[in-house]
Amino acid sequence: MRLRPDCLVCLFNQALRVTKVLKCDEGCAKEVLDRSALEIANFDFSLTPPEAAAILYPKISQLLHKEDLYKEVKIESTQKAKALLTFAKEQIRNSSDPLDAALRASVVGNVIDFATQYAFDLEEEIKKRFHIPFAIDHKRIFLQKLKKASSLVVLGDNAGEHLFDKIMIEIFKEHFGNLKIYYFVRGRPIINDVTIDEALKAGLDTVCEVVDSGVDTPGFCMERASDEAKEIFKNVDLILSKGMGNFECLDNVQDLRLFFLFKIKCDVVANRVGKSVGDLVCIQGNAI
Repeated sequence: MRLRPDCLVCLFNQALRVTKVLKCDEGCAKEVLDRSALEIANFDFSLTPPEAAAILYPKISQLLHKEDLYKEVKIESTQKAKALLTFAKEQIRNSSDPLDAALRASVVGNVIDFATQYAFDLEEEIKKRFHIPFAIDHKRIFLQKLKKASSLVVLGDNAGEHLFDKIMIEIFKEHFGNLKIYYFVRGRPIINDVTIDEALKAGLDTVCEVVDSGVDTPGFCMERASDEAKEIFKNVDLILSKGMGNFECLDNVQDLRLFFLFKIKCDVVANRVGKSVGDLVCIQGNAI
């Protein structure tokens, strides 16, 4: 998905949000916003939003002398997510379809995002969205393919959300013990996306193989991936792509192995898939 005019406004607002999260004084904030405006003004509309973010955020990091801008926020998000894991596990345990419920747990965790147009409350979201219909629902197709698959890639998204992904992976392993699962993380800190550090601290390596994808974008950009990640992606039986950033990078990939699982958080993506902000979707890769 390529940049739209709305994306430029969103990126500028993200820069402003960084200054607020880090409690920058007025002088520092103006410097960040001035530099961001100059960068954004030069963005080509051939870029995807994650590619543009990968240009903007390092510039902000340099100005603020902080490589991982959202380090503290990621820790806070993870702690908030931990407090809701018991509820999520109970919902899965009490469900007549634990595989479907595991997918739901994973997607409601997708609310944790500091790069979106709208703000959401994690606790409220997870408690109200476990039972609502998906606006686009290809979960049945995904689960049918999962039953026949020997390998699965999960493209991780945000820190905090990765704890719900771990629950989902554990349920998959319970039902399909021989399933080989790879969990892809970002190659370096970018916004609040999950990296190898957060994944290992959460113990994801105890339930699957954690793969540093090598990408420096807040979405899986194939051209920037490591050779290892490219090889796994190419040969795996099934791919579950979490979050809007991964969707923005891969939405034009016509691949029956690929499924997108996320909550719609901005108008541009809502228009792209023909649904509304706030909707939950599970979309097979050839369906849009």
